[in-house]
Amino acid sequence: MAPQQPLPKLDDLPLRPGDPPNSAWGLWGANSSLGALNYLTEEAALKAIQEEVKTGERISLDLPLDLFNPPLLGRAGFSQKVIDKSPLVVNDDLITFNTQGSSQWDSFRHFAYQKEKMFYNGATQEDIHKSSSTEVNSLQPWTERGIAGRGILIDYVSWATRKGIDYKTFEKWGIGIEDVKAIVEEEGLVLRPGDILFLRTGYVAAYRALTEEGKKDVASRREWTGLRQGRDTTKWLWNNQFAAVASDSPGFECRPPEDPKWHLHPILLAGWGTPIGELFDLDRLAELCEKHKRWSFFVTSAPLNYTGAVASPPNALAMF
Repeated sequence: MAPQQPLPKLDDLPLRPGDPPNSAWGLWGANSSLGALNYLTEEAALKAIQEEVKTGERISLDLPLDLFNPPLLGRAGFSQKVIDKSPLVVNDDLITFNTQGSSQWDSFRHFAYQKEKMFYNGATQEDIHKSSSTEVNSLQPWTERGIAGRGILIDYVSWATRKGIDYKTFEKWGIGIEDVKAIVEEEGLVLRPGDILFLRTGYVAAYRALTEEGKKDVASRREWTGLRQGRDTTKWLWNNQFAAVASDSPGFECRPPEDPKWHLHPILLAGWGTPIGELFDLDRLAELCEKHKRWSFFVTSAPLNYTGAVASPPNALAMF
């Protein structure tokens, strides 16, 4: 499916009178459940495979489900019970976890326009909670074909190190869009609609280096580094029409927002239908990109398939 052509400008949003600010409801049709993932056509996937897969090297982009302990943001932690099936010499295991407790995709039912109280394409909390199991804006439709396309890595960590930029990962640090553009140019990337954007902030590497006491402190924090909010940032994201965006931080964008008017969660998820990935494992990915001196790759993701999913581990692979 192709979006409305020519693509409206950011200044033309919302597309319909009365819709929330900067929303693009109707761009993919009134009832699209895929949003920007519509860019990931069979042709786009094949092109990415042909151009990006050269060596067969592949790495997972998922962190362990039980890495964050204590869990971040007050969420429920991971637990496992290994079940001895005696008298058979057999084991099962039972796990429970919050789907946003480690690497994750946010669905379009995760974060709404707070003032308007509306999710993507106008869905409401009442629609989602109408019964114990509803489908509106769930990520389950994503599982029918999975997510597959060209990924690009914006390695802010390495770039900032080379530039002598010192920043605190567990405090608000907004990564400016001008810096992102500079990294794109330095990496030799040519962006195209339907790319899957990955932003490496250094959050996961810094977390792994913490002491147990440090992890307890970070678990209660509501600040981190990420993309700086603002009109220029939103315009750049809109003009580039990414199929999805992701980072190694808990929120992709910095928190608290530098400019709440341009808070990206409601714009991306509820406004444009652009999935947000968080807490992805991008450190080994950065090493492979540096090794091959190219920062694009083929990426696949197979989210969990169940009715009404709000979020899911990505089960993602990057291939070179």
